[in-house]
Amino acid sequence: MKTVEEIIKYGRLVEKYGLIASHSGNISVRNNDYIYITKTGTMLGDLKESDIIKVSLFNDDDNIKQASMETVVHKAIYLTSHCNAILHTHPVYTIALSLLLDELTPVDSEGKLILGNVSVLKAKQTVASKEVADKIPQFFKQSKIVIIRGHGAFSVGNNLEKAFYYTSVLENSSKIYYLTKLWTSLKHF
Repeated sequence: MKTVEEIIKYGRLVEKYGLIASHSGNISVRNNDYIYITKTGTMLGDLKESDIIKVSLFNDDDNIKQASMETVVHKAIYLTSHCNAILHTHPVYTIALSLLLDELTPVDSEGKLILGNVSVLKAKQTVASKEVADKIPQFFKQSKIVIIRGHGAFSVGNNLEKAFYYTSVLENSSKIYYLTKLWTSLKHF
């Protein structure tokens, strides 16, 4: 599958699975010295070929102005890891838990097996920030997914299918965690 078609496919899937709001999140794929990344402000669930921007991985070319605001974070991840694809999503349960926890320890079997403990990165500026770009690479030395407190998750993979898998497992684990904690707290009333 061609890179642009793959990005469009996974844009539809992250919307279908409720992992983003209408105009949030972004997707990128590395191709040698370039990355293909969604335009800033696009609807991932309704992407067109013109919504995918090719930018240099090593320099800021003219296309950077149209690319996602989070390009700085995507570049930092690519330059310090061996991944070929990144998904940045805004999963509701995951974001809610990130405001309460410093690390998400899944209580479900799949989450434990696939993700293990998932770190929550804290930053003063969480959206499109150099601070996140500077901090996030260290987290990908031990994990395939990181939660940005109050903002969302970045997942990486050899391809978008893997990055999507980690994101969907994270949100399912977050829902299960939330529901079990809610049930436990209600039992005491």
